Amino acid sequence: MYFSFRMAFVASALGVASVANAAEPSPADTISVERIVAPLPESTPEVWTFSDCLNWAIENNTEVRRSMLNVLSARQDVLSAKDAWLPTVGFTTNQSFTNYPANEQGRNHNSYGSSYNIGASWTAWDGNVRKYASESAKLVEQQRALAGDDAIVTLKLGILDAYLNIMYAEEAVKIAEQTLEVSAMQAERAKRLAESGRTSRVDYAQIESQRAQDAYNLTLAHNNFESAKLTLKKILTLGIDYNLNVAEVSFSDSEVLAPLPAASEVYNLAVEWLPQFKSNEIAKSIYSNDVKIAKAGRLPSVSVQGALASGYSSGASRNWASTMGRNFNENIGVTLSVPIFDGNSTKRAVAKARLAELDYDLTQRDLLDNLSQTIENLFISAANAQARYNAGVSQLDAVQLSADLVNRQFELGYVNPLDFLTAHNNLLNARLELLQSKYMAILASKTIGFYASQEISLN
Repeated sequence: MYFSFRMAFVASALGVASVANAAEPSPADTISVERIVAPLPESTPEVWTFSDCLNWAIENNTEVRRSMLNVLSARQDVLSAKDAWLPTVGFTTNQSFTNYPANEQGRNHNSYGSSYNIGASWTAWDGNVRKYASESAKLVEQQRALAGDDAIVTLKLGILDAYLNIMYAEEAVKIAEQTLEVSAMQAERAKRLAESGRTSRVDYAQIESQRAQDAYNLTLAHNNFESAKLTLKKILTLGIDYNLNVAEVSFSDSEVLAPLPAASEVYNLAVEWLPQFKSNEIAKSIYSNDVKIAKAGRLPSVSVQGALASGYSSGASRNWASTMGRNFNENIGVTLSVPIFDGNSTKRAVAKARLAELDYDLTQRDLLDNLSQTIENLFISAANAQARYNAGVSQLDAVQLSADLVNRQFELGYVNPLDFLTAHNNLLNARLELLQSKYMAILASKTIGFYASQEISLN
């Protein structure tokens, strides 16, 4: 029987202590499988505020939960890297039967033999490969956690857009309802005038056509409203039959036209906290470790082995138990491996690792360029929307005054239906354009504020 305890049993003889890594805080410490697979809560808010949407999505959104799963997976890689410091232990046995067809004096035709071993080995030195691999595994775990943070950033911006879109669509429905109410009254009046002969059937048909168009516009506005709610329900992972009601938020002119911070200031603040930039910094350290691991291919390695052994053969004069006892032996040894020439594989590995290091600079440049364009586009959108809102307020007052005058003149028969319909549609367009510029300005300013402060709120 042969036993080879390469570290677990030999370490005591050598006086070598196995490496023990102290427990360190991990992003996975606050994550559990139960939390990832937990069903959605049964109770939901009757009216969803913006903060309700954020809190719910961060806990229950599928992408966020998937990012948690990735962190747990990376945690297993960290533990595997730590386990590389442990010895390996294994048991093997061999059973053999030999047949000798030719007779020979003193030898049996058939011979039975067996051997048994338990073996272990421990690498005492590997050029610090395990050290760098363990560091990289921890860094990858941090990257996975940052990827989850980045998913939350995207989630928050998506909820902001969806929430404001619902509010915009809801106000558009109110405008469509008011417009239809006015056109319905005018159509009814035109009908009475046509029946009394004070206006032509053609004029009445034009007014009735406008009423039908406004009715269709109301239906379209309702559909847009439901579609906007469906978008938010998808982000919140709510069922298709769920009736989502969001809390209304009123925005004053001062909020819509609030002065914006300096674009360069927002840019610099965003670079400091956005998870993707932190993740790229971690990648730089990982690339550096990859280079060190590749260079370790040029260094020698040292391993420790130990053995306990015994075996049996049926040709011996003693029985199995006696033979096993007499053949039992112990051994211990150290192996030194020195690389001399490996066909340039280490050289190529180091070169590839150094090339990979360059990816940090390229990625950083892309991240900075993309953020710069995003911030610049937000400021352009905000400035345009605020300017449109300022102009829209004055334009709406003028159009409203003109529409009221034309409407009164139409009732007195002083203007034709074409002029009345033109004024009617001009008023509708002015109200919708003002509404659109209002929410575009709010969306841009709130997004800019988020990049500057990491905080996002509609209150």
